Amino acid sequence: MSPVALTVKLAKFEGPLDLLLHLIKVSEMNIYDIPIVAITSQYMAYLHSMQRSKLDIAGDYFVMAATLMRIKSQWLLPQTSESVEDEADTEFPDDPRTELVSQLLTYQTYKKAAANLKVQEQARKAYFSKSPSLLASAQRLPMPEQPISLSALTAALNQLLQRQQPQQLLVHNVKRETVTVAQKIGQVKQALQGSAQRRLFFTRLLPAQPSIEDTVTTFMAVLELMKNKEIFCFQTQTLAPITVSLKEEKA
Repeated sequence: MSPVALTVKLAKFEGPLDLLLHLIKVSEMNIYDIPIVAITSQYMAYLHSMQRSKLDIAGDYFVMAATLMRIKSQWLLPQTSESVEDEADTEFPDDPRTELVSQLLTYQTYKKAAANLKVQEQARKAYFSKSPSLLASAQRLPMPEQPISLSALTAALNQLLQRQQPQQLLVHNVKRETVTVAQKIGQVKQALQGSAQRRLFFTRLLPAQPSIEDTVTTFMAVLELMKNKEIFCFQTQTLAPITVSLKEEKA
């Protein structure tokens, strides 16, 4: 098994960065301009208090202490004339606190995200999930024969048109309609009346190899018959073929 990282939590702090953020907040310091002398003194005082309490201190705390001491020494060292000239030539002189500030800002971002996730976790505990009650062997019930909407009929027309493979002609000749909508209405009614159940799938109203003109003309004829309440369209279930049926004549 791979070794598991050990997180040592002292009092209410989860590491040296957490302790530094606490000291900065309590002392109302600017995280972008940390007074390194003051923060180092407070940090070392806290480590000494933990040692007096005989608490085991993780090595990361001592590494941070050494880092603070190094930054403090660099901050307090007098600058030579050469270093001053180098900083004058540089638009942004090097600040020994830059890396520490970057680490603190990154840790602060992750700490806020962790607190937000903790709130969401507590809220999620108030909900309970229910396992699916539908058995795998359950059969789907057929849908009742209800009039189909115009949007579903239009979507079916678009699917039929997308299946067509129009020939790419270099020259397109405009031709007169071979079958008008009025003629197609008569053909649709004749086909439905000749059916045993007086109903047919919409695709059965089309020729074996329908052209775009045949499909559109048949669609317009069906819409006209639906408007005149001579036929109605329905589906037995979702995504099933559209059925066109004659309306029963009242005696």
